[in-house]
Amino acid sequence: MTEPTVLPGRQGDQPGGTPGPGDPTAGMVAGTAERLIRLWAGRTELHHPGWGHPFRQLADLLPEPDVEFALHNPQMVPLLWYPALRHGSRARPVIDVFDHLPAGLGPPLPRRQELSRIYSWALASRTAVDWIADCLDGRGLLEVGAGSGYWARLLRAHGIDVLATDAEARTERNGFTDRFQYTEVRPGRAAEDAAAHPDRVLALLWPPHRDPMAADALRAYRGPGLLYLGDRPGGMCADPAFFADLAAHWRPVSHCPLTLRWLGNRDTATFFTRR
Repeated sequence: MTEPTVLPGRQGDQPGGTPGPGDPTAGMVAGTAERLIRLWAGRTELHHPGWGHPFRQLADLLPEPDVEFALHNPQMVPLLWYPALRHGSRARPVIDVFDHLPAGLGPPLPRRQELSRIYSWALASRTAVDWIADCLDGRGLLEVGAGSGYWARLLRAHGIDVLATDAEARTERNGFTDRFQYTEVRPGRAAEDAAAHPDRVLALLWPPHRDPMAADALRAYRGPGLLYLGDRPGGMCADPAFFADLAAHWRPVSHCPLTLRWLGNRDTATFFTRR
């Protein structure tokens, strides 16, 4: 594949979210991409001790439209050259991205937690954005707990009407985002916003672990549709009350045809309607 020609840094709608060429985060991302490109130049796969299957570079495992999307999506640079595994069916593949290299292959990679705080906790793909647009079928989206607004920006660029809110918007208290902002995220409380916008589909993208936010928002919401991207019950998202309400009152009607996630996570994207 070709090397990216875009600045591999944060590209935001707001002046405060766009780094210059000398930005240390942009430099870290660009430097990692360049190092990994050199690493893959002499090999087609990597073998991690304890893993029976070889790892390939992520770019070799993604569908071509997702590779093109990733080249213009700063979160995915340098992830295109991270080691990855592909499994699942041809029609519904699952691709896991690993944030480690085998010993002896150079400095450690930027870890999932570090990159997630810069961009988002869920990996974005063109397949996922297209699938969300199909599920919405022209309806607006309310994303509560929108954090940096990274997904809201991608969806807005796709022509989707997104209202993004977060309790810590425009403050320095949000421990999930390192204070980066990519598009407008309004201050707001999840339950109040969910109750106020039954005309929109509710979106919960990696709601915080062991936190009642997701459950409170779901109980307050009176609209017909829910987009949930996150871990399963007992995992790293939401709390037991959320998953109990989800099972009791909501029916899954569509799953994203591509699951792209960090290795070790179990997150998936599902669209629900009321039972």
